[in-house]
Amino acid sequence: MLDVWVAPHVVGSLDRHSTEAGDYTFAYRSAIEAGADVSLTMPWSLESYRYKNGLHPVFQMNLPEGRLRESIELLFRKRVKGFDALSLLEVVGRSQIGRLRFANDPGVIDQVPMQSVAELIAYDGSEDLLQDLLERFSSVSGVSGVQPKVLIRDQESGAGDAYTRNQSRVTVKGATHIVKGWSADQYPHLAANEFFCMSAARRSGLEVPEISLSENNQFLIIRRFDLTEEGLYLGFEDFCSLNGIGTAEKYDGSYEKLAKRIRQFVSPEEQRLALESYFRLLALSCTVRNGDAHLKNFGVLYTAADKPVCLAPVFDIVSTTAYIRGDSLALTLDGSKRFPTARKLLFFAQMHCNLQPARARVILEEVADAVTETIADLHRHTLDFPHFKPVGDAMQREWNEGLKNCQAG
Repeated sequence: MLDVWVAPHVVGSLDRHSTEAGDYTFAYRSAIEAGADVSLTMPWSLESYRYKNGLHPVFQMNLPEGRLRESIELLFRKRVKGFDALSLLEVVGRSQIGRLRFANDPGVIDQVPMQSVAELIAYDGSEDLLQDLLERFSSVSGVSGVQPKVLIRDQESGAGDAYTRNQSRVTVKGATHIVKGWSADQYPHLAANEFFCMSAARRSGLEVPEISLSENNQFLIIRRFDLTEEGLYLGFEDFCSLNGIGTAEKYDGSYEKLAKRIRQFVSPEEQRLALESYFRLLALSCTVRNGDAHLKNFGVLYTAADKPVCLAPVFDIVSTTAYIRGDSLALTLDGSKRFPTARKLLFFAQMHCNLQPARARVILEEVADAVTETIADLHRHTLDFPHFKPVGDAMQREWNEGLKNCQAG
């Protein structure tokens, strides 16, 4: 049995329901603080929530994948009999994205070692620092995705436990940043790929967390957008969780249904901005040929389950066709996974995002301008980093193709 926390209180417990694999039950305590529900889809109830297809979607949302998961399992599988999803959650659940925490010992919650972000950005050594980070931070890195990544707590120069933000200092003992790397044998230079995609997103008018690319091109460092100025973690849920499905089903669905879910879960006063941002992000993803804009790469933020809900800032944008020539959309649009034309995007904007054609055309133009400007930066980067050139050239080729296809005419 594992205690489930919405800081600073335990709100319930999660346990295996039976000996059958993938059968779990969550039960709330008899009383919880207002708004301390674990999910927008799981309000407080005296009846327990049973899920037979692995951990409940909101609880499996941050389970590591890929190299990070392999690193954790290597450390713990031999020591823990019957190591399963609940075992993995017990390892990483004490520190993860969003406000939920999972631990029977409150003393371990958000106890994340410190690492200087400035040192990571400036690092130019030859040893495998990524492997070192995985070994040091894997057990405190409740973050999903197959790309090698960890959660760290920034050690500001001379600040100790103090976390500096906007010239003020607040004490944060939990993770403050996500650090993403890449493997040379799989999706090389993925950090730089995402950096330029996110740069284009910011230029296009989307809300983007603070990001930095290390000087050696090895790491993308992202300041957590679910951490407030006061050092509090916000509630975060991706659209697998909000659809009530597991991570394995992240490619199942459509962008039309995702728009419907935005209207369902985002607060009425936030919906106009949310739908416009959603369309802008979809247009950008189509232009930069991002075939990985699946349900887990969209999410919402809230301070409490009974408070306003907004669309989360953008994250995890990459040009997948730079590696997988001919890659397609992650979800369907108008019944197809082919990257859409401007005409289809404009129709989608009007029918599913409540945008007037003139406004949708302006957004497409702004996205095109942002991508065009970023291509110039991308080209300069290929000159500075010859090893990046094959990926950088492929990205420029794909972005130019996307511009031709997605520009409003």
